[in-house]
Amino acid sequence: MIEGQTVGRRQKLRRMEVLRAADKEERTREWFEGKVPGTDANREDRGQATRDLLDMGLLEKDDLYPRARHPNPYCLTPRGRAFLRDVMMKIGRGNSIDWKRVREIEFPTSERPLHSEDVKA
Repeated sequence: MIEGQTVGRRQKLRRMEVLRAADKEERTREWFEGKVPGTDANREDRGQATRDLLDMGLLEKDDLYPRARHPNPYCLTPRGRAFLRDVMMKIGRGNSIDWKRVREIEFPTSERPLHSEDVKA
């Protein structure tokens, strides 16, 4: 089965949320790993999304975190940056994403090289 058929809209939303947070360097390690205490209903999904993106090679852990010069616990890999750029070019509106079109995103697998066709035009 093709991964795009098995990944639901909710998982795609969480993966995009994690990619954008890593790009903007705005969250804590606990947030990425789904360990934020409280009533955040998406925390488990977010932790799984982070693990998925690490497996795909779109995200990497910054081992120097939490030192002052490395404030972000996760960062985009060159592959992740290219993927996010492609998504933004195809379904972005300025600096935001048209979330109604999130089903068009096809996340790469760890075995398949990244191509711009991963997001349907």
